[in-house]
Amino acid sequence: MRQIVSGILAVNLIWGTLACSDQTTSNTQTQLTPELAKGKDIVDNNCVVCHSQAINGAPILGNKKMWGERINQGIEVLSDHAINGFAGMMPPKGGNTDLSDDEVRLAVKYMVSLVEGQ
Repeated sequence: MRQIVSGILAVNLIWGTLACSDQTTSNTQTQLTPELAKGKDIVDNNCVVCHSQAINGAPILGNKKMWGERINQGIEVLSDHAINGFAGMMPPKGGNTDLSDDEVRLAVKYMVSLVEGQ
């Protein structure tokens, strides 16, 4: 019985790892550039709540399907939406008006890099 339970747990662990792998990018496996590292820090401290749970339609970090059409608009449009807010759902600067425009741009570059790679 223990062997069966252990086997099931092992399969679930492997399945969970594989299920998450299409959202994982090389950025988590390699060292980030200083610019992307700063962007990651900003994302981790300001953006991750909405962008990890798709709150108000926020594209989930690393999800190629959710980011695809957005990325096609270009980094400048995405940065503008993040800085100034978008569609009444994304507040300006994610609600943290203490962030500079350049910091928001770094966060956007980092989020895009999760889909496109460095």
